[in-house]
Amino acid sequence: MTSTIPLLEPDSYVVALEEVAALDAQIARLSAARARRVTDARNHLHRQAPSDTSTGGPVWSTARVERVELFTELAQFTRRTEYRAATLIDTSTALVDRLPATLSAVAAGVVSWEHAEVIAKNADGLEGDALVSYDARLAALAAEVNPKQLDRKARAQVELSQPSTAVERAEKAAATRRIYVDPGADGMAYLTLFAPAPEIHAIADRAARLAAGLRAGGDPRSMGHLKLDVLCDLMLNGETSIPGATRGIRGRVHVMVPAMTLLGVGQEAAILRGYGPIDPATAAQLTAEATSWRRILTDPVTGRILTNDPRDYRPTARMIDHARLVHPTCVFPGCTVPSERADIDHTEDHALGGHTTPENLAPLSQEHHKVKHHTRWQITQNGDDTLTATSPAGYRYTVSPEGKMRPAPQELLDRTAATTATTANTEVATPIAALVEIAAASPTTVMGGGPNGLPLLATASFDNCPF
Repeated sequence: MTSTIPLLEPDSYVVALEEVAALDAQIARLSAARARRVTDARNHLHRQAPSDTSTGGPVWSTARVERVELFTELAQFTRRTEYRAATLIDTSTALVDRLPATLSAVAAGVVSWEHAEVIAKNADGLEGDALVSYDARLAALAAEVNPKQLDRKARAQVELSQPSTAVERAEKAAATRRIYVDPGADGMAYLTLFAPAPEIHAIADRAARLAAGLRAGGDPRSMGHLKLDVLCDLMLNGETSIPGATRGIRGRVHVMVPAMTLLGVGQEAAILRGYGPIDPATAAQLTAEATSWRRILTDPVTGRILTNDPRDYRPTARMIDHARLVHPTCVFPGCTVPSERADIDHTEDHALGGHTTPENLAPLSQEHHKVKHHTRWQITQNGDDTLTATSPAGYRYTVSPEGKMRPAPQELLDRTAATTATTANTEVATPIAALVEIAAASPTTVMGGGPNGLPLLATASFDNCPF
């Protein structure tokens, strides 16, 4: 243990440090109590034995329904991400059911919750005497080292306890490899690769070598910028050696620009689908490179999209664009999966009478689409682009739109009235059609006009990033 030599007179700096340590110990004790209560909640839910509520497809086991209902409920109730809620449940369960020495150390305020997470994570797969030995040794070590050091020691202890499982565990971990995209600030975003360590280190090494070559050749960019830029170029323009992979595929993004902004009579921001608002300069660059456009036609007074036959099962491309504009991410509470990668779901099941209209369509990530159909979570539309999600425990959460369609500006409606009063063309003898004629006549518009509504939004897509 670290010790200090007491000063002759109390030092306020040392006192503050000691108070921080005392508060950490108190937090650890509370964390142990929380672990017990989380496990109690799990046990109460288990006694309810919730079953699969879906009407078709593969049936979920009761254990899977229980787990998903618990971590989604806990995530909403405590304002955690579902990943952190699931980690809290897994760590709590491991401490209470399998790691008594570690739980006692946390309850005594000697070991932090962060240390306990490391111990619980690495204990997966251990049984019998190997588990007992691991628990006792790691609980003692946790009082001496930081969590990162503890993780290395825990993995070494597991190797000593069960060396024959190393290959199996590596294969199991590799099966979870994936990629994450998370939004950043000021038009930036994060791309995270979770993959076997040799591949990740090889990627970093290649980027560093390529960047060093460019730097040696006189490129003025910093090494950090060069490494990132060469990786972007390789991913966007390079080829893959994987057999069967289609060549010539380019990355595609979608930018949505309100038509009033394109016409110069509006100031609404453009939306990069899957990210959010982007600055005007970036939007101008993207729209200049667009390879195609699609109009979304709306009622100019209400801003509501004009629809086709609601009895059709498949939504139109414009309905899909509308749903993704109004809700740029999955509508399950707390989910941040971009709607571009989500399913467009009938909130009221089409098989049960739900219509294919904008008021009954919303994006759900593939995982939350399954949650909606297999668990007791319920989602309803409120008629104003907001939705209400009701949890299995009966708590209600409101999801508000982030990109609500807006009515046409009054000045444009006034111009429409004047056009309608003076035109002799019967094909544009309605306010909506007149608006379209005004838009179509503008030299700055890139959209075609039509007799059915105002193109309030244009969606542009291009096959490769022009940056």
